[in-house]
Amino acid sequence: MKQWMTEKLGRQLMAVFYSVFVWSVLTSVASYLYIDNSAGQTKEQVLAQLQQTQWFWFLNLLIFLLCLLFIVRPLIGRLTMQLHELNIKSQRLAEGKSISLEHDVLVENEVGQLTESFYRMARSISSQHTELSRKNQLMEQNQEALKSKQTELEQALEVTRSNELHLQDRNELIETLASKESLFDYSSVISTIVRLTKTEFGALLLIKNNEISSVVPKEMTEEQQESLKTESLLLKRVMISKERANSSKKVANDSLIGFPYYIYEAVIPIMDQAKDELIACLYLARFDQPFNTKELNELESFSKQIAISLMRMSLYEQMEYERKETAQLLNSVREAILYIKHDEKTILGNQALFDIFESLQIEEDNDSMTFLEVRPETMFEQVDQKEAFEAYFEEVLSGQIPEGMFSLSIDQGEYFIQVYAEEIMLSEQAKGTILVFRDVTAETEVDRMKSELVSTVSHELRTPLSSIYGFTELMLKRKLDPERNKRYLQTIHDESKRLTDLVSDFLNVQRMESGKHSYDKEVFDLIDTVREQTRFYQASTEQHRLQLDVDENHEFLIHADKNSMKQLLGNLLHNAIKYSPDGGDVVISLTHHHNQIELSVRDFGLGIPSSAMPHLFSKFYRVDNSDSRKIGGTGLGLSICKEIVRAHDGNIDVESILGEGTVFKVLLPSVSDTLIEMN
Repeated sequence: MKQWMTEKLGRQLMAVFYSVFVWSVLTSVASYLYIDNSAGQTKEQVLAQLQQTQWFWFLNLLIFLLCLLFIVRPLIGRLTMQLHELNIKSQRLAEGKSISLEHDVLVENEVGQLTESFYRMARSISSQHTELSRKNQLMEQNQEALKSKQTELEQALEVTRSNELHLQDRNELIETLASKESLFDYSSVISTIVRLTKTEFGALLLIKNNEISSVVPKEMTEEQQESLKTESLLLKRVMISKERANSSKKVANDSLIGFPYYIYEAVIPIMDQAKDELIACLYLARFDQPFNTKELNELESFSKQIAISLMRMSLYEQMEYERKETAQLLNSVREAILYIKHDEKTILGNQALFDIFESLQIEEDNDSMTFLEVRPETMFEQVDQKEAFEAYFEEVLSGQIPEGMFSLSIDQGEYFIQVYAEEIMLSEQAKGTILVFRDVTAETEVDRMKSELVSTVSHELRTPLSSIYGFTELMLKRKLDPERNKRYLQTIHDESKRLTDLVSDFLNVQRMESGKHSYDKEVFDLIDTVREQTRFYQASTEQHRLQLDVDENHEFLIHADKNSMKQLLGNLLHNAIKYSPDGGDVVISLTHHHNQIELSVRDFGLGIPSSAMPHLFSKFYRVDNSDSRKIGGTGLGLSICKEIVRAHDGNIDVESILGEGTVFKVLLPSVSDTLIEMN
């Protein structure tokens, strides 16, 4: 019965309810029919039937209650208990809690099947949870292992980084030592060493003749440096033994720190191994711990590198000194020198070369102690014989040494140069070629002046001498009437005066240039001299009109030699008249310019070509053109003017346009400035 009740619980329960219901319906119908058939019966019979019906209904109710109590209630209770258990266990499973997987529910009905499915699912979830827990445990173990590995790698990385920084500092130190060329730069060296060794302060002490010549400190005061040089027994011991040493020193009295502390010091000698000579010492100090053997060995390796750097620096300074000495010697030579290095394909020049060839640019920081690089094409632009000099230079560049000298001029004859080449041999090998540029401008000018002097003398002296000789011969060989005799004598007199003036000009120029010419200076108004000379030269010409442009209300007082001023103005007026052969105006003006007086003479004649302007005030120089060649002269007038103006602290200048005329301007100091200087 029990097994039957648990099989297919739902259908069985419904069958019981349907059976009870059908039984109730049938008994009710039967009772109704039984009561309905009681017509004609007595009241007692009817009451008996009703009583029987009530008992029948009571029996039906009792059967229904018994069914509910003994069949339906156990089934519902069992079902409710299983569902409640499933609810509780599903909630615990959802919360991730553990549940008991043991059960005694039969699986033939739906609830049992549901319960069995639930427990199978729970077992699966529990199995997965167990597997997941195992995996999580393995994962946690792996994470712990990874953390341990990561910690080891971080430690290894930290060590690697520390080593890398250390190596970087070492490389930086080596590069610093390899590149330094002066003592001042060694401050970065000692700074790097202090950082590498983690010391508080240190110094590089340079030693010469067993004496400390200089100190390159790091974090050291002047007092500490002086104490190190004079009082450090450790340093003195190393300087004597030439071996490394380290020590600890207790400091008991310190105004800044109120308790005793230790200073750990190390001194490393820096030796010139070739001479077994002490050239420097490396001093380091710190507070936390003494120097170990590894650190001292590392410092010794640094000392060897510093020694190499110091010796290299010494060689560099010696080479630089010799180079500057050689360059100074070559720059002190007056001849311009061009040095061609065939191997390096460089061209260098000394200072004199740059003085001659102004187109060559000089570096601003040039100290005149070195050769400077030269661009030959820039030089060629100034050479008048450009093509010929380029061919000569190409021959030198090819390695050939031209014989003899090459003559050239620069800037349209401003300089005259002679060039010769010499080969430079080192260890029987040709290393380069030197071109020497001899400035022969002065010699050329002397030769030109000699030629012009001979030409001038032969021309200027021959004419009056010929006249004197001819007229005296006529007077001696012929009997002349008194009038002609007087005229010939006058001619002889004029030509003699002309010769005397010519000789006087020669002597005046010579005395002025030698500084032997004396000037009788006095204060006078220049306008009087200008009026006098204007009237004189106006009387000597009818083709020209001399105009005086002067402010009559002003004085033009100067402190000068009056005769020299007459000679100066006379030469300028004479030239203005002479080089205006067709006549015209000549304007003489006087003006005040600040503290100077300007005297100008303007003509409207032939003018002067621009090529002749630089040589206009040279002795015996005469403008060489077809018009001026017909005009006589010695070429000394303007040279005398220049010397007179120079002797009076003035300046003379000229402006001219060919074919339109010329103006000469003379600036002389006014009398007020002259008197102030005299006082």
